Amino acid sequence: MTPRNLFALTVLLLGALAIQPAVGQKQSIGAGGRAASEQKSAFHPTRAVTIIVPYSAGGGTDAVGRLIAKALEEMWGQTVLVDNRTGGNGSIGAGFVARAAPDGHTLVLSVSGIAINAHVMKLPYDTATAFAPVTVVAYPVATLIGSPMLPANDLKELASLVMKEGPDKRTFASPDPGTRLIAERIFEKAGIKLINIPYKGASSFVSDIAAGRVDIGISSITSALPLIKSGALKSLGIIGDRRIGILPQVATFKEQGFSGLEENSWYGLFAPAATPASVVKAIQTDIARALATAEFQAKLADYGALPGGQSPAEFTERFQRDLKESGEVIQRIGMKLE
Repeated sequence: MTPRNLFALTVLLLGALAIQPAVGQKQSIGAGGRAASEQKSAFHPTRAVTIIVPYSAGGGTDAVGRLIAKALEEMWGQTVLVDNRTGGNGSIGAGFVARAAPDGHTLVLSVSGIAINAHVMKLPYDTATAFAPVTVVAYPVATLIGSPMLPANDLKELASLVMKEGPDKRTFASPDPGTRLIAERIFEKAGIKLINIPYKGASSFVSDIAAGRVDIGISSITSALPLIKSGALKSLGIIGDRRIGILPQVATFKEQGFSGLEENSWYGLFAPAATPASVVKAIQTDIARALATAEFQAKLADYGALPGGQSPAEFTERFQRDLKESGEVIQRIGMKLE
């Protein structure tokens, strides 16, 4: 097993990142005429394309989905809808796409927690075979946040504190299996144990950490940034192999001496499994063109995310690896859906 690769399994909490307002639950993204749209598209849809976002409108996955939908609509000259089909930790929307016509006109934008659901939920589809991975749209950067009352300012100090106080005293919040797996992976690297406090939804646990009712949790950089800058939260470190511009003072876990925590989670686009490889490749090509523009990259940077664009083969390899390794860790730590 590769611990570094394993760590990148998802933070569904990143889907709680409120970056961009959404109107209603189903919305067409208006055309514009930017640089990406001026290039000849590889995919030629014959009707409206729907991107299912299986999480709430206004969240991080939704915002990234609307960004890429707008770019593709400009490029394709066809309506691209974003349809928020929530529930089941993302499995309801994913299941809808698994059953859809395999022609490239119905896609799902999921977080990497889709690989975790397969091991902790009873699903009406086989995650390993139900989808054709298209590409990673973006890699959200996350941070370990702490209460301002916590007497630790980074992961090294947290590890020393927990070792001094003994296990099962300090608490961490987890709104979903992906977030919990990320946290458990960090604690495993640091050699510590904390008490898991399950939550439903992001806003409640972030406010509880700020109030000191829970000690730590995982959050997207962007959603935590205002509270970190105001002193209402601490950032104890970030996931990734380098610091990021919007929070330059916070060290990576690698810099703090904890290797194997460098690979980020992802927002990935999937088509139904039987979609022709030529169609999958054409959609990926157009997405890669959009991601290569300075405008798109600047918007992702504002959201605390990095651009993707990998080939279908590369994303398939990453997805299958995440699926396998998440199962190994879940079994090792005995994690169950709470």
